[in-house]
Amino acid sequence: MKAFLITILMCANVISLTLAQKKEKEKIVKVSAKIEVLMEGSYSKEALKQKAIETARIKAIGDEFGYSIVQGINTQTKTLAGQTVLTTSSLNEVSNTIVKGEWISDEKGFPITKFIVREKNGDQEIWLECEVKGKARKIIEAKVNFETFAYKCQNEPKKCITTQFKENESMFVYFKAATKGFLSVFMLENGKVFRLLPYREMENEYESLVPVVADKEYMLFSPEHRNYFEGFGMVDEYGLTLSEDKTPLANMLFVVFSEKSFKKPLMEEQEGFKTLSLPKFQEWMNQNKGLDKTFQVQRIPISVNE
Repeated sequence: MKAFLITILMCANVISLTLAQKKEKEKIVKVSAKIEVLMEGSYSKEALKQKAIETARIKAIGDEFGYSIVQGINTQTKTLAGQTVLTTSSLNEVSNTIVKGEWISDEKGFPITKFIVREKNGDQEIWLECEVKGKARKIIEAKVNFETFAYKCQNEPKKCITTQFKENESMFVYFKAATKGFLSVFMLENGKVFRLLPYREMENEYESLVPVVADKEYMLFSPEHRNYFEGFGMVDEYGLTLSEDKTPLANMLFVVFSEKSFKKPLMEEQEGFKTLSLPKFQEWMNQNKGLDKTFQVQRIPISVNE
């Protein structure tokens, strides 16, 4: 009887925890943000307005729930009124930030945008004021039940784990899951998301993802490990390069795994790669997390220098 009572209490605790997690996930809160953007460069007024709205929403969600990737947030300055002041370059940096929440709806009458002209040292500057108010909810991420990391030697991955690469070094990715499932890998670079796995020539049953076996080690992007996937004996190799001016890169790998099959996001072709914008990629991840509790994402920062 005592053991039976303990079992009942344990079940009750599990149910209570599940309900609490569900309540936390579904909790919708009011969020708001106000930013000012200095108009410069080649933006049209309408394009700047849409970018500012997107950025203000990201800031509102990030301030409430936190950030998964922060690019440019620390470079913002504040006015006396507490508004965030941005240039169009930092506007892009904030727009390339992933937050731990999703926008649900705008409050009636918002967003509000207004262009104003200000005098500075005898010249005129055009500024955009943007204010958003609405509802958002936190994204509760599933606990990762796989091991993954980036490395730079082919044969002994755990001896050369790294997130920092020199120009022209090859990048490999290690993966091992506790259960069988499905895998895909993406890379964020300069605000654009590129899909790295499935490999570029894969199609048909490998169009959206690749199957993986429980407790098996996978050394991805390595030509010495090319026979993981039945009927496909090729790999894509990735040598990391810099632009002509040798500006260092700060990229982000996304290793996506689920016990259930999932569909790839809608993408475009660019230089042989399938790509999509960061907001569209985040929307795709959020939708899958909402539908599939086993859908998990591991983020790995990748830097490239001379």
